[in-house]
Amino acid sequence: MKSIKTRLTVSYLILIILIVVIFETIFMVSIKKYYYNSIENTLKNQAEISSNFYKKYSVGTDISKASSDIMDNLSYLTNSQIQIVDINGVVINDSKGVSTGIKIKSPDIDEALNGEIAVFKGKYKENSESVMAVSKVLISSGRSVGVIRFITSMEMVNKLITNIFFIFLLIGVLVILATAILSIIMSKTIIEPLKTVTNAANEMASGKFSIRVDKKYNDEVGIMADTLNYMSEEILKNDKLKNEFISSISHELRTPLTSIKGWALTLKRKEFTDEVKKAEALNIIVEESERLSLMVEELLDFSRFQSGRITLHINKIDIGELLKNIIMELEPRAMKNGIMLTNNIYETALIDGDKNRLKQVFINILDNALKFTNEGDEICIHYVENKENIAITIEDNGIGISEEDLKNITKKFYKVSSKKSGSGLGLAITNEIINLHKGELNFESDYGKGTKVEVKLPKK
Repeated sequence: MKSIKTRLTVSYLILIILIVVIFETIFMVSIKKYYYNSIENTLKNQAEISSNFYKKYSVGTDISKASSDIMDNLSYLTNSQIQIVDINGVVINDSKGVSTGIKIKSPDIDEALNGEIAVFKGKYKENSESVMAVSKVLISSGRSVGVIRFITSMEMVNKLITNIFFIFLLIGVLVILATAILSIIMSKTIIEPLKTVTNAANEMASGKFSIRVDKKYNDEVGIMADTLNYMSEEILKNDKLKNEFISSISHELRTPLTSIKGWALTLKRKEFTDEVKKAEALNIIVEESERLSLMVEELLDFSRFQSGRITLHINKIDIGELLKNIIMELEPRAMKNGIMLTNNIYETALIDGDKNRLKQVFINILDNALKFTNEGDEICIHYVENKENIAITIEDNGIGISEEDLKNITKKFYKVSSKKSGSGLGLAITNEIINLHKGELNFESDYGKGTKVEVKLPKK
């Protein structure tokens, strides 16, 4: 398996090599075309001028006799080899004197005799020298009498183009080497943070959740490091809450069990014959059993919510009547604690919901309000109805909830105060029930002044 570092480096190299090859190919083709076109245009201009000059000033003059004058006039204007060729392809005159009297077979001569300015690019058979030849017909008295050819060697130009090619090839190689080094460095800046994150993830997978990833760059890998650190913090928090929950629930379960066991052993004694005390003991056993049963039921409810096995039994219910009944049930407890329960529930308000689950919701909320409200204070229950939903508000002027606790209040196992009894699951279950009803559960609190809980339930 290829590493990301290798894939990145190879990808960068392939890309740069392609760019360098394409750029250098285009550049070299353009350079060669530029030089060749420049020479070709120069030769064409010279051939055109010479042909026009002969046509204008050599009327009726024999081409053989005029060739010497043409050579004398043109030889000092150009470094190119000049040839005067008759209509049969025989060289009448040559500025270098190397081919005079020789018949030349070249396509540019034939094309020139047909009235075109012709160009030949190729090599001499004798010495394989690269040349360029431009031919133009010579006209006298309206008829073709011969061809003038301008020939130049392309060896120096080709050598220059070759040198330029090697210079740019060297530059290309240097660019590729520099890119290879840079791509290795760049890939390292990506791979090293990824390795750090991967190693941290492996450590966390083995249970070391206290590990932290150092964030080097503010990029996608940096975001991954932040996410991993956040996940680690959340796991540690949840682990702490879980341990606190186990400790708390163990204590909560032990208390009623101890009470039940103690009174059961007392009743078992034969010498215990006081009937009044027996009745009190039995009442305590029943109350503690009910308390124990409620805690177990709460744990079972939470387990059902977590596994998605909870179901609602939806019926048309009167939320006003439900709230009144709950207030009546909790009023003795409130009076015992010196707390006043007030409400504005006077009308019937029908919604679709699970009566037992909604009763569980409001008992949980009111139970918390009673726990954290001081003697002599007040808890207000009221609701507002509109076309779409009903908003039930439970407001107290108790000790309130801090901003930090308010963020976590509906999380599982979370308890605002470890001194108060409870499993820390009540509000988590309450929130799940409200969510199943497609409603909203909102908390507002001013620490030291009180808390307001709003439950919004859709009518349908």
